[in-house]
Amino acid sequence: MLVAHAAWSGGRLRLWFEGPPAPGPDRDEPDTEPAGVEPHPFAIDPRQTGVDLGHVAVEPVTLRLPVSDGSPAPSAHLAHSLGLPTPAPTGLGRFTAPAAAVAPEGVLGVLDALNAATDAPRAGGRRLALADSARFFQTAGLFARALLAEQRFLPNLIETARGEALGAWRPWFGDEPTAGRVAALLRAMPASARAAEDALAHDAWAVLHEFLGAVADAECRRALVREEYIDAVEGRDPAADAHVAWLTGLLGPEARIDADAAGRTRLIRLVRGWLTRLDERGADSRWRVAFVLEEPEVHAEPAAERWRLRFEIRSIEHTETRIDAADVWAGPADAVTVGGLHMDAPHDLLLTELARAARVCPFVEQAIQRTAEPDGSSLTTAQAYEFLREHRPLLAQQGFTVDAPAWWGSPASRLALTLELSGDEPPDADPAAADAAGGDSSASSLGLDALVDYRWRVSIGGAELDPEAFESLADTRTPLVKISGRWVEIRPEDLKAARRFLSENPGGSASLGTALRLALGVDAEDAGLHVADVRASGWAAALFDTGAGVVRYTQADQPAQMVGALRPYQLAGLGWLSFLDRIGLGGCLADDMGLGKTVQLLALLQAERERRPDAAPTLVVAPLSVLFNWSREAARFTPALRVHVHHGPDRLLGEEFAHAAAGVDLVLTTYALAQRDVETLGRVRWRRVALDEAQNIKNPSAKQTRAINSLPAARRIALTGTPVENRLSELWSIMNFCNPGYLGTQGEFRRRFAAPIERRHSRARAQQLRSLTRPFILRRLKSDPAVAADLPAKIENKVWAHLTPEQAALYERAVERMLREVEDADGMRRRGVVLATLIRLKQICNHPAQALREPASMPRALDPGRSGKCQRLMEMLDEVLAEGQQALLFTQFRQMGSILAASLRQRFDRDALFLHGGTPEAERRRLIDRFQAGDGSAPFFVLSLKAGGFGLNLTAASHVFHVDRWWNPAVESQATDRAHRIGQTRTVHVHKFVVAGTLEERIDRMIEEKSDLAERIIGSGERGLTELSTESLRDLLTLRRDALEEDAEPALAAQETGHGL
Repeated sequence: MLVAHAAWSGGRLRLWFEGPPAPGPDRDEPDTEPAGVEPHPFAIDPRQTGVDLGHVAVEPVTLRLPVSDGSPAPSAHLAHSLGLPTPAPTGLGRFTAPAAAVAPEGVLGVLDALNAATDAPRAGGRRLALADSARFFQTAGLFARALLAEQRFLPNLIETARGEALGAWRPWFGDEPTAGRVAALLRAMPASARAAEDALAHDAWAVLHEFLGAVADAECRRALVREEYIDAVEGRDPAADAHVAWLTGLLGPEARIDADAAGRTRLIRLVRGWLTRLDERGADSRWRVAFVLEEPEVHAEPAAERWRLRFEIRSIEHTETRIDAADVWAGPADAVTVGGLHMDAPHDLLLTELARAARVCPFVEQAIQRTAEPDGSSLTTAQAYEFLREHRPLLAQQGFTVDAPAWWGSPASRLALTLELSGDEPPDADPAAADAAGGDSSASSLGLDALVDYRWRVSIGGAELDPEAFESLADTRTPLVKISGRWVEIRPEDLKAARRFLSENPGGSASLGTALRLALGVDAEDAGLHVADVRASGWAAALFDTGAGVVRYTQADQPAQMVGALRPYQLAGLGWLSFLDRIGLGGCLADDMGLGKTVQLLALLQAERERRPDAAPTLVVAPLSVLFNWSREAARFTPALRVHVHHGPDRLLGEEFAHAAAGVDLVLTTYALAQRDVETLGRVRWRRVALDEAQNIKNPSAKQTRAINSLPAARRIALTGTPVENRLSELWSIMNFCNPGYLGTQGEFRRRFAAPIERRHSRARAQQLRSLTRPFILRRLKSDPAVAADLPAKIENKVWAHLTPEQAALYERAVERMLREVEDADGMRRRGVVLATLIRLKQICNHPAQALREPASMPRALDPGRSGKCQRLMEMLDEVLAEGQQALLFTQFRQMGSILAASLRQRFDRDALFLHGGTPEAERRRLIDRFQAGDGSAPFFVLSLKAGGFGLNLTAASHVFHVDRWWNPAVESQATDRAHRIGQTRTVHVHKFVVAGTLEERIDRMIEEKSDLAERIIGSGERGLTELSTESLRDLLTLRRDALEEDAEPALAAQETGHGL
């Protein structure tokens, strides 16, 4: 891993990078460090990172950074990537690091590039992480962009220590909201962002102020130079006119002001005076003048309508404490008490603040000129509109409070559109049509291609306008009008946009997908209008909850042949799936982990088979790590379903597969085989294709994604607990699978949603995207009241895992070796060989690194890809983390605990705690307290079963993972009770891992069946198996080949011929 750090020093953003220390001899660094300063051992030359920073110089920077026990402490990111816990600093040391020196004009572009680079692998496959300091300056850069976009910057003049004068553009923080944002940013600054040793002396405000000022100046100057504003003073002599000199330093590429000493002094005085007046406040800074715009009287004649702009003084801290300006003038001038709060010189305060407001609002200026004791101003309707549109924002920027009528700024008070939809016949009038069409929904007029009738209406203030009323309104040319007793805003641009939109969209028939986009304003937005209401009739009404885009669905009945009882929220999920299925639409079931997404889909298939036994089969594509879980869940809950598993070296291909698939209800396969066997799978006319762990297609351009999208299916369903992990493109990929084309092309989606939301944090676009996807995503959380009420206190389930090729080779070698040795052994030696092998097989099932005694400090030992069990564990912990939950992980083996803790730190960049028999009591208490704090910094607690299986209260966990099995339910239950005990307020989900095809599966089955041998195992663990005959051991331990990864067979073949592990 590479970690990018940032500091501001010497007028440049200094980017330095941290990585694991290089093996072998020390790096060849020039001996240029100041006395008492050492090169940072983890620092990497920016030119060797593979990060494109443009043409920037690389210079050494001196930093004060944490040390731990006298040695430089790695950052938390780097420590986690090495599998180490976050180091505890014991002091600060001085270090140098090579850093990219980014000039102010390049800062925003480089920060953008740095953010983009976090998604791309670096040289050697190293991932880039952003340290807190880099993320801080990214946030500060976004803030600088916002200030520029809001035009919150002012021309300034700076006098250097050498007496030179420079023109500069500086951000303006004079209004309270902006000052509050600056203060919040300042509080959030990590110490590492001000670690550079320089004249700023690690002062947080000095660092932030200089950074924002330099970036604002560079960006303003760039725009002014590009537009050639310098032409305004061309031909005028800066030496003769100090103002021209100042403008030259502001509008051109050079900031230096050429003026003589006298002119420079006079200019500095004038500029500072002007800036001071901008920030003037009244005598008492605890009070502020506010403006309240009041509507005309209800029954006033239009010609006599007058709006009242009233003045008052309010307490800044207690805004409910206020006094009207008329009462101020009626009271004493020296001091007054309002609501128990003291105010000095209220007359002076009011006049001073009104004078400041008058600079930006002529109506306030007129009030001051009209009387010596102004308390308000009377406005016409046109003037009231001018005040609201033009002067109110300026007053707010100056820090004044302006109370506008409640309707102002609300979309309901502006011209809007109403969409009327009707669908007479449901799109699935012939539900077999899609199957007969080979999964082509367009051929059967199903899903998004179903036709609906639509037409647009113009509305304003909730009142619909007929064409005559609309044209009459357009002719009034009045910006504020009263309709049905409500004031509404009529913008000329809205009228023009509405006319154009209605002429281009007269109504008619459209596909359901087009109608949905229309209803949610995706197309109307381009015209500058919003959709205020959707009125649907016929079957289309079921798809809409007026204006919100929420699918209406009802709880379904449980299928008659389904075993077990579905919980109410699962029946509701079945109703939602059934509704979308009925009208030919795809959906994404995104429930929290543990809520039963698998069983809800199986219930849909069972209900379908009971209703239509001749329906085409469903294909489920899942990771190999959950494939066996699907077949077992189907056998358990829906035994009437005919299931075919397409997996293993002997799987059917071509026409043989197509013939077999036609005779079953459900086909299960993996993502790898969906790509590899896409031609075979494409021969079948699927009723539906469903993806489990659908985040596996989050990369739209991947071959695997393209192969799956090419499979013909009438309906598509995605199951995932994390529909969006990092980028919105992942959501687009999943939604494009479920309902192809609904969100447009990937490029259109990026332009319309991803860029505005991810880069500019557009709330409007985020809300629009939520509304657009809400009909097709059902997500319930365990914390939802309706769900929590249905859940028992504890839910246990088995997690089926597979062996990787490496594990399979080690497993077979261990079994064959034992079988050879027990033939020639007896008594105690035979029992010892069997027991040692059984323990070794459990270690192999855990992770090859444990069986091979690889220390957790070896990078290979932390690779979850070597273990099918660890692969599945990491997938499940991804969801635990996404839910904001915490988990306990139990293992019998201390070495496996070390491997797990280190792997978790590396994978999730969080601390993973580890408690074992050798943990001192004080450290044990510290670990427990930190986990119980539940702040998310250490969400995973690994415990050895003997050390952590009893006596602890760990109710901060809502998930318990038994990574390897003790084969004694009582012992495992005792460990589970660390979380499932008094004080636990959530349902505890218990996950017990079993590796398919190995001794773990066979022993688990024996315990489930309560066999005689199982009683011996429960009583004495693996020792209970040591007396078995050689043939019985062979039956118990032989690896079943169909439980292996697709690529495991060649590895085993190589091992059998002497070329394997």
